[in-house]
Amino acid sequence: MNTALRLAEIVTALEQVELTALVMGGHAVRYYGFERNTIDYDLHLSPSDWEELSSRLNRSTLSAGRPLIPGPSWRPGSFQRFLLGHLADGRDEWLEFWRNNHLLPPFADLYDRREQGTYGGRTLAFLSLPDLIRSKETERETDWQDIAVLEEIADGRLLRQATAGTITVEQALARLRSRRGVESFFQSGLLRDSAVVGQALMQTQLSITQAILLPFAGTEKAPPLSTVPMEPVVASRLRTVAPASPLHLSLIEVVRRQYKLAMQNVDAADKKAIRAAQANPPPNKP
Repeated sequence: MNTALRLAEIVTALEQVELTALVMGGHAVRYYGFERNTIDYDLHLSPSDWEELSSRLNRSTLSAGRPLIPGPSWRPGSFQRFLLGHLADGRDEWLEFWRNNHLLPPFADLYDRREQGTYGGRTLAFLSLPDLIRSKETERETDWQDIAVLEEIADGRLLRQATAGTITVEQALARLRSRRGVESFFQSGLLRDSAVVGQALMQTQLSITQAILLPFAGTEKAPPLSTVPMEPVVASRLRTVAPASPLHLSLIEVVRRQYKLAMQNVDAADKKAIRAAQANPPPNKP
């Protein structure tokens, strides 16, 4: 059985014991169009199902009459994993659940904007593409390699939607974040109207998108404060550089690297804090 069919089988088993989850991780990356190898099954579980997760799994067809073996987790309050079995090549097959993820908003928000599509022969629910990208803004370089491809996929979708009129050009531009996206929107003429670009600029707090739009906006009005502010000298230069020029594209990459480093540091700090808390638990109160 291939891994897509296996995931569909797993989700069916979870539904039969009333566990609600969204697919994330490698299988979500594959669903959105980036073929990559993955043998783990990563899911974001509804927090209301967390306390009964183990008991419900052991009532499901996944247990095959014997309890699933829990795996180690250094985030036990937020992350659990269970050994499903062993593959033909000897590798372990893991089923992994997040209760909450420090990079993502609450599950209810994720569920409201989930994407449903066919995978493994049935309809599954996935993290939305923007949420999947956000979930991968970790300290791991492999996640950023996924992000680079997912950003291009997302921008390709935005271009098709803007061209078809299912979203406005302004909405599409406010979410643009890849170099290929810049080139495609520029060639399609969707960056010509400086007023529309300026309106989009005022809607985004992502420094990468701001770096893309600033030279096209033709405005001195400052964009919203971004989550990772640009260096002042870079922001100033972006106001005068020729749009879509090699220098403009280079400055976008400078901002992208700054954003990536900041997000990697945030993720690393979160992990460091958890490890420190585990190493130095608070004393028991009498």
